[in-house]
Amino acid sequence: MNALHHIALNCINPRGQESFYSRHFGFKRARVFNPGTPGEFVMLRLGGVCIELFPSPARSTHPSHSSHPSYSPSPAASPAPSPAPNPGEQPVGFKHLAFEVASLEETIRGLKAGGVETGEVIDCGPVVPGLRICFFKDPEGNSVEIMQGWSDDANPPAF
Repeated sequence: MNALHHIALNCINPRGQESFYSRHFGFKRARVFNPGTPGEFVMLRLGGVCIELFPSPARSTHPSHSSHPSYSPSPAASPAPSPAPNPGEQPVGFKHLAFEVASLEETIRGLKAGGVETGEVIDCGPVVPGLRICFFKDPEGNSVEIMQGWSDDANPPAF
């Protein structure tokens, strides 16, 4: 394995999510699948990591997540919309996205200028010297962490 390539999110408003992650974190469109169709989904890139944004089955009348990029469902095969999912941390699975930033304060200012409410800055220095973090929600309620000062442990205990 070379690296983690992407995280995929089902979105009620994929364009809103794309705007949020592009504006606040610098993600850029890397590819658009099924452009101009109800099944359109996008891959955003920031450095070596991507976020893939799918239209949520809860907001559409077709299955939106397929493992094949050319997937385009026929209207006859479309199921009824599902109830709205619970966004954010799940009991098992997704907990949060975390982004390493150069300046926690500058990033928080930018988020607040964009109308995002952030939590308090948490000093994690007693555990990881110099590490400070802050949590907030993206437009669809997913938990996002920003962090400044992360360093790997030079000699972590073996598994």
